[in-house]
Amino acid sequence: MKQSILLCAVCALMLVSCKQESPKPAQAVTFRFPQLTQTTEPMSAPAVRKVAPLTDEDGQQMTDLLLFDGSTYLLRQQNSDPNFGTVTVMLSLGEHHLHFIATRSAGLSYEDGLLKCTSLRPTFGKHYDMTVSGGSDESITLTRITGQLVITVDDEIPTGAKDLRIQVGDSYTSIDPTTFNATRIGAFDQTVGISGKVGSSGNEWKLNILVPTYGEEHETTYTLTATNTSGDIIGQATGTLTLNSNTKTLLHGNLFTGTTAAFSLSTAWNADINETF
Repeated sequence: MKQSILLCAVCALMLVSCKQESPKPAQAVTFRFPQLTQTTEPMSAPAVRKVAPLTDEDGQQMTDLLLFDGSTYLLRQQNSDPNFGTVTVMLSLGEHHLHFIATRSAGLSYEDGLLKCTSLRPTFGKHYDMTVSGGSDESITLTRITGQLVITVDDEIPTGAKDLRIQVGDSYTSIDPTTFNATRIGAFDQTVGISGKVGSSGNEWKLNILVPTYGEEHETTYTLTATNTSGDIIGQATGTLTLNSNTKTLLHGNLFTGTTAAFSLSTAWNADINETF
């Protein structure tokens, strides 16, 4: 009798153990990305023209949508996909720490926990924690990760001007998807031709930027050097500037005739950081 009771107890324990070891079934979760940023308009405004999914305020659609579960790379959807902006993935029951990134950056790769690119362009993202208890349909709004450095030469570009060399002390083109923090790859150094702009003023150049700690101001150095057709320096400015995520830093002044100071604000972004040279 005792042996029979003992046998029944062992069988019961084995059944409980089997139940505990059964894998949790994955559930289909759909994520939709109707827009990148929230906007409002008066009720009397005309109907808004329908735009393609994941299109920024300049009318440029993102080319890639990436999804990470923690540091695990789940998928990459490109805008050639007819369903771009809607993704369905199988997620196990329980908690998930998801990270979405939409970008137009070129040369994307994911290595050593970092999303890298060869050319940084506007990039948006979202950290999204959820507990999966069954199938669901989620709507996600992404916000801008990249900031922007806008360089404006206020004065007239003189006759004989040939090149403008733009140097910034730090350059970041890789981010950790789990934090949106960026990794430094060195200094930024680019030369652009300005001979076609001789006689004009208010010329502008824009650089997309990332910062080492997402959402926190980062100070770095800059040097602007203008040269003529003989390679002589005809204008130069150097100093420090502050950069941040989702923020335009407006760096402007007179490069050839001294410096001036001015302030402006772009309401489409966070408050601008204004610098003069």
